[in-house]
Amino acid sequence: MLFESCTLKGKRICNPIVDWRDSDVWEYIRSERLEINPLYDMGFYRVGCLGCPMAGKNRWTEFRLFPTYERAYIRAFGKMLEAIHAGGGKTKWKTARDVFSWWMEDQNVEGQMSLSDITEWIVVNEEKI
Repeated sequence: MLFESCTLKGKRICNPIVDWRDSDVWEYIRSERLEINPLYDMGFYRVGCLGCPMAGKNRWTEFRLFPTYERAYIRAFGKMLEAIHAGGGKTKWKTARDVFSWWMEDQNVEGQMSLSDITEWIVVNEEKI
């Protein structure tokens, strides 16, 4: 389907390649001799967000290749902890490095749902309806 309606903003949006597979995109890029982000040539398969949680364990490689970004993430986690503690909140982490290590291991905070929990949650909640 090329068109979708956005009920929140009352807009109709055209997505001309919404049904393309990855191979279709790469075929088009090759046929039109388009330049690509050089990170693809380095073996990356996601390039929109360095350190993206969707990249899974590849984040370790990304941060090894681009250590400035690792430092930026740690600095941001430090600011997050400062804001939480300044507001009287508590965390399970003592340092920004602790947060970074937890985040890189893809572990949930207690009470947080993971994507694998969603199917079970839907089934349980449909029974309540």
